[in-house]
Amino acid sequence: MSKLLKAVKEASISVACLLDDCLDGFKGIQISELQKDIEHLQDQITIIENELDPFVVEELDLIKNEEEI
Repeated sequence: MSKLLKAVKEASISVACLLDDCLDGFKGIQISELQKDIEHLQDQITIIENELDPFVVEELDLIKNEEEI
């Protein structure tokens, strides 16, 4: 589960950085740097997908349902 949480945090940071770059108009940013950031984001999403097996998803749904009660 820690690998999953780390990947989620990494993906979140990557998205925030890309959004900051967008707001700055990509000034001084090379396409290769953007590609590297996007590839890192994709790697983190792949880790998340691989870690979220059906049992984990079921557990998360149970936790959510318990919190709603």
